[in-house]
Amino acid sequence: MKGSHKVGRMCKALEVSRSGLDDWSKRDKTPDHQELRVAIHTTFKRLRCNYGHRSIRRELVKQGHHHGRKLILRLMSEEGLRPTASLPKPYGKGKGGEHRVAKNRLKRKFEVKRANRVWTSDITYIWTAFGWVYLAVILDLFSRRIVGWSVSDKPDTTLVKSALSKAIRLRRPRRWRLMFHSDQGCQYTSIDLQQYLRDSGILQSMSRRGQCWDNAPTESFFGTMKQETGIAKFILDDCSAVEIAMLDWIDGWYNQTRRHTTLDGCSPIEFELKMAA
Repeated sequence: MKGSHKVGRMCKALEVSRSGLDDWSKRDKTPDHQELRVAIHTTFKRLRCNYGHRSIRRELVKQGHHHGRKLILRLMSEEGLRPTASLPKPYGKGKGGEHRVAKNRLKRKFEVKRANRVWTSDITYIWTAFGWVYLAVILDLFSRRIVGWSVSDKPDTTLVKSALSKAIRLRRPRRWRLMFHSDQGCQYTSIDLQQYLRDSGILQSMSRRGQCWDNAPTESFFGTMKQETGIAKFILDDCSAVEIAMLDWIDGWYNQTRRHTTLDGCSPIEFELKMAA
């Protein structure tokens, strides 16, 4: 067709511009590298989302995909694939305001005989398409049940107070019979939270600095959550998406159905009902 008709005359007859035709022609010839994109995704996930474009390229070469580093980098960027190690830090140390550290009253005594005697708390961070999102949980050591949780785009004291207030409304613990244990994060050492705990009749306890095992049950919960939901590997859209995912997993699955060997094979709610019978 191009050989028997002049391009300019064809454009005029079809009512299209010559420049528009040239742009369309170039786009049509640009490969979309669909097969390579699939290989990149597969390799990235197989390496647990921990490696950048250079390492991904080396793995792809082993698979027979011989492409340049810049192409791999561009495709990874277009697909939103960022290694976990290169993500910005979730938050720094707290600045300003008064902060006080409470004694470690729990001292790793994780076996609790009654509900609402010891609650533990911690904050974890989840990367989304719009940046970091933070999840605070309140865990009852008696049944490992999450009695309160909250999600926010700010890792502040308000996040912890929101989760704690939900737990208090749900459980209605007796005043001065409950211990609240956490690490020494600025959210927990803030005067604001400590006053809230005193007003609620709750005794505060904190892990020793740098001793993550002092709050092992909560750390274990976060590990289980991230492994079973895949939330650390598959990037969600925003804070609302994380909240929906946690509503489904924590309230819909973990508390009601997920079995624990430490609870005689019961879920947290089943264990509480069993012990109350």
